[in-house]
Amino acid sequence: MNKLLILFLSLLTTALFCQHPEGKITYNRKTDWISIMSKLPYISKAEVDRSKLTWGKNENKGQNYELFFKDNKTLYTRKEEVSESSYSWNQEKIFLIRDYNDNKLKDLREEIGTKFLMQDNIVRTRWKILNEIKEVAGYLCMKAETKDTIKDQTIHAWFTDQIPMSGGPEGYGGLPGMILELEINGVDAVITATEVDIETPLEKLPIPKKMKGKKMDYAAFNETISKFIDQSIEGRKNPYWRIRY
Repeated sequence: MNKLLILFLSLLTTALFCQHPEGKITYNRKTDWISIMSKLPYISKAEVDRSKLTWGKNENKGQNYELFFKDNKTLYTRKEEVSESSYSWNQEKIFLIRDYNDNKLKDLREEIGTKFLMQDNIVRTRWKILNEIKEVAGYLCMKAETKDTIKDQTIHAWFTDQIPMSGGPEGYGGLPGMILELEINGVDAVITATEVDIETPLEKLPIPKKMKGKKMDYAAFNETISKFIDQSIEGRKNPYWRIRY
């Protein structure tokens, strides 16, 4: 990255943190289970091909999530859907809260059959800004890259400086603008903004009054997840049926 671009991003980041936009972004998360399965070391090509024949033609509608943001704070959670019977439900428990003023997070994640509650500092993500741009949900976005060493994933984020806030889906942030799309290991999981509302004021973030789970910091949580992945693969089981990819 040239020095002029570095200076521009530095000045832009400083300007962004002086502004506090508010609103809601709806994301759709699509997961390609066949692509994920094909990367597991014990899966043969024949097994992948059989899975393609069985599941490959199924329509992938994905799952919808919402990111609420106000006063330099964000809440990311699964969107409550209404079924044909008018029953409102939420399949999974995930509430990812970021307070960028105090550099604090509070996350409730349901993984491996357990609800985990993490209260910790926000860990700085090491991003590399790339020289690519594209439009997402009507916003011009730049591309950035990072690594998840716990799950051995390459993460690409598309962020826009038109929404001056350093947040995004899945708990990611730390870029000079809002993340509107995440690509996890290419097409394995793609989280894309489908609707952006920065016109409707928010009274407050819809944070649950009670968040209960097994309390730990993120170092202990990551160690738990890493151990589960290793044990699952050693036992020839797909770990991502029970943890978030």
